[in-house]
Amino acid sequence: MSALEPSGVSASTCGSRFLSFLRHFFRQGKTIGAVVPTSQRVARRMARLAGIESAKAVAEFGPGTGAITTHLLGAMPASGRLWGFEVYEPFIEYLRDAVRDARFMLLGESAETIEQVRATAVEAAGGFDAVVSSIPFSLIGPEQSVVILRAVAKVLRPGGSFVALQYHPKFLAPLLHAQFEVVEREFHLVHLPPVFLFRARNPRRTW
Repeated sequence: MSALEPSGVSASTCGSRFLSFLRHFFRQGKTIGAVVPTSQRVARRMARLAGIESAKAVAEFGPGTGAITTHLLGAMPASGRLWGFEVYEPFIEYLRDAVRDARFMLLGESAETIEQVRATAVEAAGGFDAVVSSIPFSLIGPEQSVVILRAVAKVLRPGGSFVALQYHPKFLAPLLHAQFEVVEREFHLVHLPPVFLFRARNPRRTW
């Protein structure tokens, strides 16, 4: 087990994360896209879908207050590395203080820059084993969404997975099918609000 154990997340940490997330939702709800942080159950499921247990290089889009980040690091081997792409400055400041793990590299960059990160990071030179996302694709629009998904398809290693959490699945589903040969979907009712998880594999390599 790695240095950061997800089952060891304290009630005070969860409470602090919840209050911080809720406060910023009311300020930037149109870009954050969720009322509360992702539940521990869904975060664990995302880590399993992404195959984090054996991953060496992982990217997370929109780590927010670290609800998913914590579980990714907890499941990841000691030799793994996690790059977090976050553009909302208050969340960047929160994560710098809340997530103290040498394997986590927090970038104040948008998801579109993942190709540049792969090109410059030694650990990710061969591509990413998984990319995990909670960014609200339906809010950022089709053009930017396609740019991001094409970038993900390019940086995944063979056998790698893209796992995305979404509240509006009808928007993302056709975009994923255009970039990946295999797209799976799950519905999680026991979540506030209910959420869909996508796993996309085998990029079509149309570029």
